[in-house]
Amino acid sequence: MVNEISTTDRWIKCISTEGHIRGVAIQATQLVQSLAERHQLQGEAICRLGEAVIGALLISCYCRQGHRINLNIRGSGLFQQALVDAYPAGDVRGYLIQREASLLTEDTLGPWGTGLLSVLRTRDEEGGKPYIGTVPLLTGHLAKDLSFYWAQSEQIPSAVGISVNLEGDRVTSAGGFLVQALPGASSDEVRAIEQHIYEIQSLAESLAQDANPMHLLSQIFQSTSFIVVEEKPIQFKCNCSWQRVYRALSLVGAEELSSMLAEDQVALVRCDFCVQEYPVDQPTLEKLLQEVQSQQS
Repeated sequence: MVNEISTTDRWIKCISTEGHIRGVAIQATQLVQSLAERHQLQGEAICRLGEAVIGALLISCYCRQGHRINLNIRGSGLFQQALVDAYPAGDVRGYLIQREASLLTEDTLGPWGTGLLSVLRTRDEEGGKPYIGTVPLLTGHLAKDLSFYWAQSEQIPSAVGISVNLEGDRVTSAGGFLVQALPGASSDEVRAIEQHIYEIQSLAESLAQDANPMHLLSQIFQSTSFIVVEEKPIQFKCNCSWQRVYRALSLVGAEELSSMLAEDQVALVRCDFCVQEYPVDQPTLEKLLQEVQSQQS
């Protein structure tokens, strides 16, 4: 298990005093930088993984404890897939898969291109039924397509902003916001919030000047009184372990385990989320093979 805790990265959640508009703002500068270094990313790759991680955190922050969010973005752009796990405790992990240059196609949409955005919600307890919501990437811009996801899958009118700023390959600021109209919200309340969001002409510029999530919420809710309901640190956390590696290898089957023993006598399992490697020696592979064979007999 790998943890990385930032001293400044956090989300702040609020709700209007009338209870009709809720919002959350996230600061994730150090988190995105640590992910970039962990996965050895550069340039646009940092931005794409950063915005996917922030997007997943925006979804997870309104989930119940014991739930997990898996955000799966599959697009036609330079990066064919991003997979992110996020939890309402503020823990998150994710990775990016780049498309081979020869397979790139011309696309007039945003950086993710065309494709699908899926959100899988699962519970930790046994027997919990997962729920998945899938929408097409209409614009190729994650923030806009997440707004569409909430409208289609959750039936909640939402506004989303996400930005990652770089100087070279260093993350100078990263963050985002989610604002949602709840049942009972009047058209005047919604219009006021929409106007203030519009007045933030560039979220990237705003975050570059001040990444404090409280200040971002104050801009959005400047004519609407609100109450802060939660402030929570966010952190990279991977739950991979030797036990999970052992269990995963036990599922590959006797034939594959026999092939590993015959060819290399060892196996090297690498976690895609945290890039930690788990070397599996010959005696462990032989023990696994015996267990699998005994189960099959």
